[in-house]
Amino acid sequence: MANLYQLDDVQFAYSKKTVLNIAHLKISSNTITALLGKNGAGKSTLMKLLAFLEKPQQGKIQFHSENITTVSTFELRKQVVLVAQKPYLLRGTVLDNIMLGLKFRSLPIAIAQEKAQKALSQVDISYLQNKQTADLSGGEAQKVALARALALQPKVLLLDEPFSHLDQDSIFLIKTLMKDFVYQKGHSIIYSTHNPLHTSQIAEKTINLDSGRCVKINTLL
Repeated sequence: MANLYQLDDVQFAYSKKTVLNIAHLKISSNTITALLGKNGAGKSTLMKLLAFLEKPQQGKIQFHSENITTVSTFELRKQVVLVAQKPYLLRGTVLDNIMLGLKFRSLPIAIAQEKAQKALSQVDISYLQNKQTADLSGGEAQKVALARALALQPKVLLLDEPFSHLDQDSIFLIKTLMKDFVYQKGHSIIYSTHNPLHTSQIAEKTINLDSGRCVKINTLL
């Protein structure tokens, strides 16, 4: 199976404190990969590096066998979208927020609206399209952020703690969407969780992080 990412001697620090120190790691394409670890294990930092929002302070990251330093960051971000655990939503309606990224890609308004509404339907939140983002609950905001990501039709979806703040019905829906994104559309998902229960029946591989290091890699499916 082809590599989606390969990391070699990657380090990242905040205020001289090393939070990520990965000697070697490969993540396959067209799979669902889970990053496991306690709070502070380095999961969110790794997700930012994989989303090209941060660059490693040492070492090398390859994406589809290309060193990311040789590829335009703008082009990379067209292919990879990160949904943060606490998503940032702009003022305005839910539909406005989802359409914004599509407008940045110069899509006509009618097409952008159609894609946005389709994404809302996928996440089963069409009823929220005219709601102001300031009035959303934590779980609703997470679903809106996921719909916004899906509307952009990325090749790689990075989900940081996607099941927090969600009830069981919503968790089942999101897991179903994740499987469809990978197995029906042929894309890739990497998601983080501190709860091993959220890896069963969905993740093909788990990567355990502890103090910024990869301590265990398991193949599940």
